[in-house]
Parts: sequence; C-alpha cells; structure tokens
Amino acid sequence: MRDIIICETPDDVADAAADLIFESQTQAVAARGAYRVALCGGATPRLLYERLASDEWREVMNWPEWEVFWSDERAVSPEHTDSHYRLAYDALLREVAVQNVWRMRAEAAALGEAADEYARTLRSRLGPGFPVFDTILLGMGSDGHTASLFPGHRVLDSSALVEAVEDMTPRRLTLTLPVLNGARQVIFLVTGAEKAERVRDVLEHNDPRFPAAQVLPEEGTCTWILDHEAARLIR
Repeated sequence: MRDIIICETPDDVADAAADLIFESQTQAVAARGAYRVALCGGATPRLLYERLASDEWREVMNWPEWEVFWSDERAVSPEHTDSHYRLAYDALLREVAVQNVWRMRAEAAALGEAADEYARTLRSRLGPGFPVFDTILLGMGSDGHTASLFPGHRVLDSSALVEAVEDMTPRRLTLTLPVLNGARQVIFLVTGAEKAERVRDVLEHNDPRFPAAQVLPEEGTCTWILDHEAARLIR
C-alpha cells in the first residue's frame, strides 16, 4: 500500500519529508541504536537536505547515530557537479555531525567491482542476513525510472544487491529492486508538472512498465510526497 501526501510547493514537500525522517530516525535509534538511510540525487532532495541542515532540524536530529548510504550514483568523481554524493555533502553532510558516510565509488574504472564492493559494505554495516534500510529516499524521472532503474533495463530483474549500469551515459551504480523493496520505509519525493502523467501511471494504474511502480515494500511503508503540480492528474 502506498501513502500519498500532496503539498502545495516543493518547499512544502521538503518540510513533509523532514517530518517523516525525524520520526523514522527517532524510532530506529531507539530500537536498533542507529539510523541507516540511503540518499538520492535531484533538485527536490536538495531542498530536503538544505532543510535538514537548517537551524530548525540540525539541533534535534541524532546525527552521530546516522549511517548514510546512497540509492544510486553516477560514474563521476565525488567532486563533480553531477555527483549525488557531492550534492548531499554540499547541502547537508558538511553542516551536521554525521560520522558514518558510505558513498558509492562509481568513479572506479571497474564498475562491476565497485558494485560488489558496495554490496559487501551493505552486508557489513546493515547487520546479518539481507540488508534492510530504515529509510530509502527516491525520486522519479518523467520516464518512470527511479534510482538508476530504467524501463525495460536488465537490472530490473537482478537479484544482486547493487548493480553496475554500464550501457548508459553516464554509467551508474544502483541499488536493486530487492533492496528497495526490503526497506522499512521508502519515501518518494516528486515535484513538477512534467512528472504528472507518470505519477498517474504509477499511483492510479500501478503500471509495471515503470520501475517506480515496482517499488512497494512488502513489510515496510511507501510514501509518495508530491507537490500540487506533480499530483494534478490523480484523483
């Protein structure tokens, strides 16, 4: 089941997501002593990260207990303007006391080896058995892709934890559907009128052609936070 929160503006989307994250990290730290979250790239997540770094949230989060990962990354250096790591670092991580940061080394020449390395990191940091995130943040492209899972791509059928997407430009690393669907909480952040048709395809028709529609944790929650423009075609 998907929960849907419709906000007026992208700033309101960021506020709603910050509220959810505060609740989730509080519960996770109380239950397991750590909050394990996978971040994503994009303009709307940047607003969220900037909000979390603001005075309102910076002093109330349990930053030392956070363990930060990524849902996907482009094959660029961590200093590159297209890097998801750099976006999160510039907007949030350099402003707060997060000590455990596990970025995807997607700049590696051997991308398949980098995928295996990140899978080993997930297994070692998220406990025994299948790795379960407390929260995974995701966006959705106007083509219905999420993370670096694209319509019709072979990676959609992968049973690995992390996959190298080498037949696209730029190349990428991505968490796979089993990992996304194993999370305790998935939060989609989607804004803009150009996403409205795909939002309808996913939320009203559950169209499996679009990878975002295939993200629905069996034992966790899946919350879509939309601005008014992205939600304009759903009932």
